[in-house]
Amino acid sequence: MKKIFILYYLILLPSWAQTITYHKEGDTSINGYLALPKTKNPAPGIILIHEWWGLNDDIRKKADHFAAQGYAALAVDLYHSESTNKPSEARRLAGAVRQNMDKAFNNLSAAIKYLKNQTNVDNNRMASIGWCFGGGWSYQIAKNNLGVKASVIYYGRFNPKDDLQKMRANIIGHFADKDRGISVETVKEFQALLKTQNGDHEIYIYPNTTHGFASRPLQNPNYVEAASALAFERTLAFLKKSLK
Repeated sequence: MKKIFILYYLILLPSWAQTITYHKEGDTSINGYLALPKTKNPAPGIILIHEWWGLNDDIRKKADHFAAQGYAALAVDLYHSESTNKPSEARRLAGAVRQNMDKAFNNLSAAIKYLKNQTNVDNNRMASIGWCFGGGWSYQIAKNNLGVKASVIYYGRFNPKDDLQKMRANIIGHFADKDRGISVETVKEFQALLKTQNGDHEIYIYPNTTHGFASRPLQNPNYVEAASALAFERTLAFLKKSLK
């Protein structure tokens, strides 16, 4: 069994992964985690946006996992190298980003530009994906047409009253039926809005789950393995279709 696990783990490893600098804010370097797939051909690119905990090992592992599926995956950092496992501190960090959204948009735009400029990335096939706090920012990337063709939202915030005239990306959203912060009724309202837009959009509501069901399985009591696996399977199918 141990040999099988090690072999499975090695198959999931990217061909190359390391911390890189993708943006500068004055004299401050903004670093992300870039994982590249085992392929000689230019790969589609994905921007990964962390939860309100910050850029941590869980997000790095997710980047590795997407790289193993053939994507060039760049996990960004909106917290300037800070991360936490304390909700009060996470709330502070997320609030600071929301108070200066222009800086966050500049950060994400720089990340997209950086990834598009890599010679081993197909700059016509770009996507974004985020969880919780990051899911909301993945939506903002799509809404404001920052240069992706697909946007994946895991229980991220949105406004069903938004004007989506700028949007050119397909959206897939994964939401929990018992999320105390994002109601099923609001998700259905968002789904109805997307049906009025061009593109191929998908919204899924997972029964018997709550916020965070696909995140941090070793530390998160809300993690639901079956729902997380199904959401990932749907995400891969959506990306394959949207980035073909």
